[in-house]
Amino acid sequence: MENFKKLNFGILGGGYSNERDISLKSTKAVNQALLESGYRSNILDVANKKILFSKDTYKNFDFIFILIHGLGGEDGELQNFFEEMNLSYSGSSSEACRKSFDKRLAKNFLSKNINTPKQLQWNSHEEKIDSNDHLLKRVVVKPAKEGSSLGVSIIENKSDLIKSAINEASKYGDFMIEEFIHGDEITVAQVGNEIYPPVKITSDNQFYDFQAKYNSENTKYTKAEYSSAKQKELDELIIQINNDFGCKAWSRTDLIDDGENFYFLELNTVPGMTNTSLVPKAAKFAGLDFDRLVMQIIKSSLD
Repeated sequence: MENFKKLNFGILGGGYSNERDISLKSTKAVNQALLESGYRSNILDVANKKILFSKDTYKNFDFIFILIHGLGGEDGELQNFFEEMNLSYSGSSSEACRKSFDKRLAKNFLSKNINTPKQLQWNSHEEKIDSNDHLLKRVVVKPAKEGSSLGVSIIENKSDLIKSAINEASKYGDFMIEEFIHGDEITVAQVGNEIYPPVKITSDNQFYDFQAKYNSENTKYTKAEYSSAKQKELDELIIQINNDFGCKAWSRTDLIDDGENFYFLELNTVPGMTNTSLVPKAAKFAGLDFDRLVMQIIKSSLD
């Protein structure tokens, strides 16, 4: 880590997606951790695309810690820009980010043995779900390219409710509909080659929505306890998912555990790093404080 003292770190946050405010909280936390550990670090709060993709923005930095969520930060465009500049940055390659960003398309890159909720087709002409999927009791409607559970609805499989949920999700762009899987919400962080303990999320709300994530004091985060065999199964699943997308350095995978199987929901290539974020909580279960977590992410990104 001593060699890192020579580096100028740029902590890149803000952006122009709907998760801008969350991004800035992560940026502040990571920057503070680096400064308190004696490293040279500055916040880069970028609010528009022209500045984000200007080489002059990064001319004084050796390493960029990317904390922009959503469009402009997780879709691979920014990573490709840094790759062309030959500038070191945190996280996965542009290709891995591109594959995992759109939740509809991400399923196409998963190995066939990985369970994931069935994606449903909406017949806009007849205003109903196609085929026999109308027999499902509940469905999930959500934006395809949005995070922080913005625009997500879990509803009964009724055309009027689905239509209303689609209108809400469409405010954030393209939408998708999935079957609802009942079970525990868990998330698993991987940093480098280390898989952190799974975090089980329990919310008073219908699901782990934006309110439960950032504004509720009643949301509970506990270490998910499994038998050694099931924990091994989960670890192998996380490795396989990350390999399917080609992820490196760090990621967070969200799943549902229905008691028998794990169902993949999505993979985040730029997870949050606020005081309520899940990767820091997982790291704490692994015995790492926030400062060590930040350094592990940087080290894994440079390896």
